[in-house]
Amino acid sequence: MGDKSARDRIQRRRENDVDPETFLETVGAIQAADGTEQLGFTPAFESLVRDRLETIRETGVDAADVARLFGVERAAVDVPSRPYTAYEIHDTVRNWPSDAALKFDVAVDTALRETTDRWSEVTPRQRYRIAQSVRSFQGACFFCGGQLDVSDTSVESCCGSRGVLTIRCDDCARRFLEFTADRTDDVEATAGGN
Repeated sequence: MGDKSARDRIQRRRENDVDPETFLETVGAIQAADGTEQLGFTPAFESLVRDRLETIRETGVDAADVARLFGVERAAVDVPSRPYTAYEIHDTVRNWPSDAALKFDVAVDTALRETTDRWSEVTPRQRYRIAQSVRSFQGACFFCGGQLDVSDTSVESCCGSRGVLTIRCDDCARRFLEFTADRTDDVEATAGGN
């Protein structure tokens, strides 16, 4: 891609990036829970996400769903041979901590598209990040109803070990978020109902 293309992408981001919290509140997806500052889904949006998730659990996620989330043509999406849930979009591999996290993201993406036309105007990169962060707004696991927990684990790689915090369901062990330990304050400030 040439300089003009990069310049155009940066300009588009500047014009279409949104404040995630304000955007989600404005479209009726989230609200402060029970008079606190802690955010959670509105009852109507939670119901819509649960309905979309039920359909996705029956039909599965395919490359077309991922292409729509990232705002690319279906031909730009491949399923790489990886031992974890991942899709390759152009030359970038995007991964999820579990198949459940991917299904949840697609359900949120679908629900937001049905809720507002403005969702498709948000840059694909930011849509992905918003969908990712919204996973922490589950008051209980959308798959089994179990309690979500933030836990600290150590992950080994070729270069050493590092602390990783995980939001996962205590009952079904599905993982929804994984992030480095230095981001703890961000998650505790945004996680809903935990």
